[in-house]
Amino acid sequence: MQDPQRPLVRRALEPVRHRERNQLVLPVPERPAEEALAEARVWLDGIHARMLEADDDVLHQDMHSLHLGLLTLRRRWSPEDWKAFCQDTARKHPLRSFLHQCPFTRRAFERPRGYAGDAALIDYLYLDHAADELHAGREIYRYMHQQPSAVSVRERRDLLARELDATAERVPGEARILSVACGHLREAEASAAVRERRVRELIAFDQDALSLAEISHHQPLDVVKPHCGSVRALLAGKESFADLDFIYSAGLYDYLSDSVATRLTGLLFNMLRARGRLLVANFARFPPETGYMEAFMDWWLLYREEDELRGFLGEVPLERLASVRLFRDGQDNVIYLELVRR
Repeated sequence: MQDPQRPLVRRALEPVRHRERNQLVLPVPERPAEEALAEARVWLDGIHARMLEADDDVLHQDMHSLHLGLLTLRRRWSPEDWKAFCQDTARKHPLRSFLHQCPFTRRAFERPRGYAGDAALIDYLYLDHAADELHAGREIYRYMHQQPSAVSVRERRDLLARELDATAERVPGEARILSVACGHLREAEASAAVRERRVRELIAFDQDALSLAEISHHQPLDVVKPHCGSVRALLAGKESFADLDFIYSAGLYDYLSDSVATRLTGLLFNMLRARGRLLVANFARFPPETGYMEAFMDWWLLYREEDELRGFLGEVPLERLASVRLFRDGQDNVIYLELVRR
């Protein structure tokens, strides 16, 4: 029986074929891993050859084909075969050096702060640095900046800014807020309530001292309070807060195991005062950039669905829970879990 996905895959790869040497047919799971990896390597060779000679429009088409092909391989292969491809084929292929002309792609891979998704990397999605780059790096970065996940990150910032303002309206002059793993806290820069000092206290909690230094440079410190601390310290009870009106975590849960996420959700919920709100976000399965992120950025997230986020309620005292809401962003990429305390 013909694989119903095969015509779609062939159409996705069509723009990057080169004569007979690049006639890639994506492997099905039962074929030997060595043969499948060899075919994938030939496919990458073809993309690399085209990109070396491409003008701006063709480079964008090739990036689209690369993203679709990588995501298809990720879905078809076992996790073990996919990781082997990322480590032994993609990262050793000359295409990686070409793609790393893009500062966003390169920074995730190089991890200058020790982890892939640092706050400076996210700033590449908030701002547009394309004018600072040369041809290939500029166009690869522009492509990544326009992708659905990048749009979702900007939507997330704007949503959080609105939530900050709404909390200030709900608790006039007295709102106490906690941002967990706050990064550069860019949502506060877009918040009228923070700018106008209508929030009593916004605690910016993060383990990265460089991120906190950036916050101190840009935020009104009579309102925003940088606090250096780790999730591990929260889980161990070495760090704790109380009587908060709004707690949120934008990008942290993408890296937490189910057990840690469940434990942390219970702890944060108990830091709320009555009618306080907890909002956490997690990327859903699977944005179209997933394969590219893992293969060429070495950036691995834990993607989840609504039922899995609902499972984070395991240590929330249900008798104190006024409401639960799950919703997605406009790109259908990010799932939000909102809890309100009685």
